Amino acid sequence: MTSNTKIVELQGPLPGKSVVLLAGVHGNEICGVRAFDELIPQLSIESGSVLFIYANLEAIKQNKRLVEYNLNRCFLKEQPVAIQSSLEGKTALEIIPYLERADAMLDIHASPTPNSPPFVICDEKWIGDCSIFDAEIASFNWDPFEPGSTDYYMNLQNKPGFCIECGCSNDEKSIEIAKSAIKQFLVYTGNLSGKPLNRKNQKIVKIIELYKNKFAPFRKSREFKDFEQLTEKTLIGKEGDIGVYGEQGQIVLFVGDKEKLNEECFLTARYQV
Repeated sequence: MTSNTKIVELQGPLPGKSVVLLAGVHGNEICGVRAFDELIPQLSIESGSVLFIYANLEAIKQNKRLVEYNLNRCFLKEQPVAIQSSLEGKTALEIIPYLERADAMLDIHASPTPNSPPFVICDEKWIGDCSIFDAEIASFNWDPFEPGSTDYYMNLQNKPGFCIECGCSNDEKSIEIAKSAIKQFLVYTGNLSGKPLNRKNQKIVKIIELYKNKFAPFRKSREFKDFEQLTEKTLIGKEGDIGVYGEQGQIVLFVGDKEKLNEECFLTARYQV
C-alpha cells in the first residue's frame, strides 16, 4: 500500500526524549496541519528526536474527517477485520510502531462546534500535567467510551499521551492555539528549553457516558455548546420518535446529528471538585 502518512523528523544535537506529534488524524481538522507547515521550517530542536506525522493524507487531501473509518478508533492492539481492511486501519498500523518507540505524544484536533473552548484529553494519571497547555479544560476517562484513539494507545503503554482540541475547526485562532500547544509540549518533554507553562484554574472534567443511537437516526434538539452544563433535565435529541435526555448538572459535548446506527451522537461529563 502507498503510505497514507508523511513524516518529518527534527533531531537535536543533544540526547533527549523521542516524541511524536500528530496532525490530520481527522482530515478536516486542519489546524494541526497548518501548524506543522508553519513550525517545521522554524523550529530548532535542542535535544532528542521529534517526529511530525501528517497522519491521514487522503482525508486531508479530500478535506474530510475520514475516508473509510475513523482513524482515531483504529489504534488497537488487535484490530477487528473490518478495521484492518480499511485505509485508516492500515494507516494506524503504519503509525503504531512510532507510538511504541515514543516517550510521549501530542495529537492535535479541533471541534466542529462553533466557539468550542480549547481542551485537553489524557489519562487521569497525567491530568496534573495538562496545565502545560493554555486550555480552559482538562478531561479524562475517555478510554472506556472511545477506545482506539492515539492517546488510548499511549495509555496502554503507560506513557504520557495528550490530545488537544484547539477550538472550532473553522476558526483561524485554532491554528495559533495548535502552534502554541506544540511549543509548550516540546518544552515539557525537554526537546526545547524553557519553563513549562503552569496554567492556573484549569477545570477538570470526567467523561461519564457516550450515547450511540440504536434504533433510528439521531437528531439533536438544538445547537449545544461543547461543555454546556445543563440547568435542568434537557432533551438532547430524538432517536426517531424517542426522546434522549440529559440530567441536571451534566455537561454535554460533541452533540451532532447522525444518520447511521451505532454512531457517536454525544458525550456527557461532570466537573470534578
